[in-house]
Amino acid sequence: MSAWHPPAPPGTDTGPLPRRGAVGLWLQFCLQWFWLPFRVVWYLFDNPSGDCVAEESEYRKFVLTPSRYRLERSGTRAEWEAWADRALARGTAAAARGVASSVEHYNSGRTRYRVEGDALVPRTTVRRRYYRGIGAEGLAVLAARRGWQIVWEDAQKPEIRLFQQRPYQQQPSGGWGRQ
Repeated sequence: MSAWHPPAPPGTDTGPLPRRGAVGLWLQFCLQWFWLPFRVVWYLFDNPSGDCVAEESEYRKFVLTPSRYRLERSGTRAEWEAWADRALARGTAAAARGVASSVEHYNSGRTRYRVEGDALVPRTTVRRRYYRGIGAEGLAVLAARRGWQIVWEDAQKPEIRLFQQRPYQQQPSGGWGRQ
């Protein structure tokens, strides 16, 4: 895949975000065990379907692990790229599976509805904590390598939306896949 991606609009800050404060990060790391039970209960009663699909599964996303603490405090660009790439891999795979299962279900003839047009474009989001050390520009390069593109209007928001550049289309053989 090519690493070309559309450039950011003029005036958009796409560089790495500032590191989190040492005191706040240390307090989160040490005190997370006190608020974690409350956060887990909230998660159980909240609707998790709106969660960022790039995140770790279940309760691990609420825990600041020692490795993530080290990354937040002194991570290099290469370490941040690896961290963001793993999150991007989870998110893009889940989005592609979601579109493929929708296509399989709705276009199978068992329902009167069909998946067409914009519904064939896989979409996902990636939260700031996964690309803080490389910025939106670094995330755009990683996404372009996978054939995805970020929505530049979200560069200053807590989550960046991404979509696949080449949506799924019906193949002449009757199957579904990328063109």
